[in-house]
Amino acid sequence: MQLLNDSITMSFKEKLSLISPITWPAWLGMGCLWLITRLPIRWQFSIGRAIGKLIYRYSPKLRTISTTNVDLCFPELSDVERTQLIKKNFEALGIGVIEAAMAWWMSDRRLKKCAVTLNGVEHAEKAFSNGKGVILLGPHFICLEMVGRMLGSQYSFAVMYRPHKKKLIAFIQESFRKKYQIKTIARHRMRELLNTLESNMAVWYAYDIDGGEKRSVFVPFFGVQTASLTAISRIAKLSGATIVPIDFYRTDDKWGYEINLSAPLENFPSDDVVQDATRLNQFLEQAIRNKPEQYIWQYKRFKTRPAGEKRFY
Repeated sequence: MQLLNDSITMSFKEKLSLISPITWPAWLGMGCLWLITRLPIRWQFSIGRAIGKLIYRYSPKLRTISTTNVDLCFPELSDVERTQLIKKNFEALGIGVIEAAMAWWMSDRRLKKCAVTLNGVEHAEKAFSNGKGVILLGPHFICLEMVGRMLGSQYSFAVMYRPHKKKLIAFIQESFRKKYQIKTIARHRMRELLNTLESNMAVWYAYDIDGGEKRSVFVPFFGVQTASLTAISRIAKLSGATIVPIDFYRTDDKWGYEINLSAPLENFPSDDVVQDATRLNQFLEQAIRNKPEQYIWQYKRFKTRPAGEKRFY
């Protein structure tokens, strides 16, 4: 399959804003991250864990969001167990900051020191035989940027994305994806997405976002009625694309990654978007339960509530 390029689309004014004095502290931070990526990998992960501990201590907002999410999703755990999970999660988040920098700036030669296990390639091959494209559907795990780099070095695929709110990070992410020839598709560009699937490419779609009530249905996610997107059902129906669930983790030895492709979803989509969303959430929940400390609990996943229900955040 053809490898597609994506261009960095920023106006001159936007590019000029990236070097204004207000961005200098951010550039300094990025420079520090670049320097850290020159260190041995084991040192980088140690620094990452330290960063995570600092975020836990000095970011009460993120700590409150994470605590709310974990309390909702794991009521069966004791208070002590939930606190331990959250602390581990923040350490993983700190490592994730370093992993993003590694993905952006480390050479392929150095990254090969991190072992990668890819399971279920046969499922992707079966899905591609359909000739109508593949949607890789997975959750927002912390190591997503790193896994994207590793897959992108071997396979052609596109990524559905929402540009980062901070222009500097959005610029670096887009530069990185262009360099490694990862096609990006903004979430609102439906025609581009359908054309990409029509060319029998894979599109990575992180499903677990709160898209608001108008674009969602409320179905269970960890036992909580959660606004869940209906777009996947529409996309699959329009394109005939096959849904292949994907999950991925940093391995317990902290030196490698495991990527798992599951069997394509059969009889999807159905005529019932509620049933479809329920199936997708069940997969996501199971994947997260396998490595809950590596999920991005700092995101307000339960922000949109059914009418009349009290807000969680």
